[in-house]
Amino acid sequence: MINGLFADLNSFQEMVPILSEKFNLLRYDCRGQGESPCPKLEIYTLEDHVSDLSLLLDFLKIKECCFFGLSNGARVAMEFACQSPSRARAVICADGFDVASPLLKLKLGSWLKAHEVGGDLLRFDIATPWVWGESLVAKKPELVDYYRKRAEKRESYVVSALIKGALEGDINTCLIGCRVLFLVGKEDLLTPPFLCEKMHLKRLEKGLESQFEIIDGGHAAPIEYPHRSARRILNFLNEQ
Repeated sequence: MINGLFADLNSFQEMVPILSEKFNLLRYDCRGQGESPCPKLEIYTLEDHVSDLSLLLDFLKIKECCFFGLSNGARVAMEFACQSPSRARAVICADGFDVASPLLKLKLGSWLKAHEVGGDLLRFDIATPWVWGESLVAKKPELVDYYRKRAEKRESYVVSALIKGALEGDINTCLIGCRVLFLVGKEDLLTPPFLCEKMHLKRLEKGLESQFEIIDGGHAAPIEYPHRSARRILNFLNEQ
C-alpha cells in the first residue's frame, strides 16, 4: 500500500481491517513522508520512489505481491510493475496518472508556487479544493481541518522535492503485464475520471487485462470512503 503526496501510512488505517481479512498488508511511508528519511535533494523523482520500494521488498524478502497506490503512490506502483513485471501480481491504481498533462502541471505548479510564497498552509489551502470531494467536505469538514493542522510539520525543501517529483516521469502503462484496476473518484478534479479511463482504454487496445471503475469521492477517494474502496479492491483481488 503506497500513500499519496503529503500523506503517510496511517492514511490507509480504516482500510486495513477489511483488506487484512484475506491478505497480509505492507504499509510504508514514501521518502519525505511520515517517519521515512527526508534526503536533502532538490527533487524526489519517480525513479527514487521505485528504487526505495524495490530495496524495501528485497530487504523483507518479498518476491512478489499485489500493489495498491493512491495518487502519486499509484504512479510508483505502476512504474514498479513496469520495471519488475515478475514481482507484480496485480496493480490497483487509485486516482493516479501516467503522464502529467499541461493542465495537471498547472494545477500542481500552483501548489509549488503557493508553497514558495506562503509556506505549507497556503499550499494546503490552494491544493485542498483539488483533492477532496465536495460531498465529503460537506459531511466531514473536520477531516480537512485535521489534515491542515498536520501540514506545517514538513521541512520546506521536502514539500518542493515531492511536488517537483510528481511533475516529472512518464509511465507506459502498457508495460504492466499483470491485471490492473483503475479506480477514480467521481468528484476528482485533480485527475478527472476521463484521464483514468484513458489509461484503461490504452491497455484494452493492446489486449491487456484492465478494469476501470468510478467510485465515490474526490482525488483522495480511498481515504474519503475507505470501507467502500477496500471492498472493491478486495473483490478485484479475489478474482485473481
